[in-house]
Amino acid sequence: MDELNISDPRRIAAEVVQTLQASGFEAYFAGGCVRDQIMGNTPEDYDIATSAHPEQVMRLFPRSMHVGAAFGVVMVRHCNRPMEVATFRTDGVYSDGRRPDTVHFTTAEHDAQRRDFTCNGLFFDPMAEKLIDYVGGQEDINARILRAIGEPAHRFREDHLRMMRAMRFAARLNFSIEPATWTAIVTHASRLAEISRERIGLELRKMLIAPQRHSAVQMLARSGLLQSFWPEYAAMDKAGTNLSRLAALPKKTSFPLALAATVLDLIEDHRHDAAALVRQTTALQTNLVLSSEETQWTQWLLTNLPIIAQWRTLRLAAFKRLLAHIWSADLLALYATEQRDDELRGLTEYITELKKKPLAPERFVDGSDLIAMGVKPGPRFKRWLEELYDRQLEDKFTDRPSALKAAEELIHGR
Repeated sequence: MDELNISDPRRIAAEVVQTLQASGFEAYFAGGCVRDQIMGNTPEDYDIATSAHPEQVMRLFPRSMHVGAAFGVVMVRHCNRPMEVATFRTDGVYSDGRRPDTVHFTTAEHDAQRRDFTCNGLFFDPMAEKLIDYVGGQEDINARILRAIGEPAHRFREDHLRMMRAMRFAARLNFSIEPATWTAIVTHASRLAEISRERIGLELRKMLIAPQRHSAVQMLARSGLLQSFWPEYAAMDKAGTNLSRLAALPKKTSFPLALAATVLDLIEDHRHDAAALVRQTTALQTNLVLSSEETQWTQWLLTNLPIIAQWRTLRLAAFKRLLAHIWSADLLALYATEQRDDELRGLTEYITELKKKPLAPERFVDGSDLIAMGVKPGPRFKRWLEELYDRQLEDKFTDRPSALKAAEELIHGR
């Protein structure tokens, strides 16, 4: 093989395959990287499947480590790039609806049969430049169809999370879901509730940060999967919601922003009730095991959306405080999802003008100044400090001496 370009993950993965094959083992690219290659997309990473057992892989690649010993998965580090190398296997019974109780090392053909969808069940030999397809995956990719390998209900009984993965893959790849696969998802949707909340939350994050989030959530609602982890939504029967805010978000979006848009779209009856929307995110924090930051971020967006909608009449200090907040860009993006172009142009021009000066300048008056004036800390202390800073933000005074004079007048009622 030619000298490796260490910035080229495909060539690095191909050398791992070459090393395994040269030692007498079968070895191929496997799964999503093969699918992406067929579709003309650049894979993000490369997984390798091989007939070599884990201890044999580790002897060939001393810098490797077991990451899934029970499942025959080894993390190989080659040219400072990690990649998963998995032994061909068949799976035993999935008693927990998540992972097999036992695995048995086997052939490539049997390994393909235990995978989730035909588009992910392909192998590719980079040495022979040969596609290996035991499951009809290439035909389904060409037809843009997502199809479960084998009997769909059996696939989803093995791992209930595969139903959510079906939604994500179909949306991301712009595939239609094959009828028998869709029917099995609808039939078994309620079993998603048996999956750990952490796994459901992680899968939803992947959906919502992807550009195709709108289609994924639509399918979650139509299939009944959404209702299984969001009972509050189920009671509202909103499966026909058009998700206009979600569809209007920029392609690259934070998870809290996408979640806030989802809440607004799905809880349509309460979209003008900030308190009700905040209660929904509190429920989702439990249902999806959201972090404290994710919850606070989402709730901040929902709470302040009605406020920024009043930007034409909002007190200047309050508007500047919003713009200076760390999550303000998300707030503006959320506001933009259902506004006319002329409204957004006016807002953009206003913000551009305000940003000619610092939005959050250093305070002219702080707590030590009030204490020096004889004020004891308490409720009024904080109110006075904030009022003085608001006046500063509104250019009521432009230097420290005039700010101190204003503080004296405020405190002593002059």
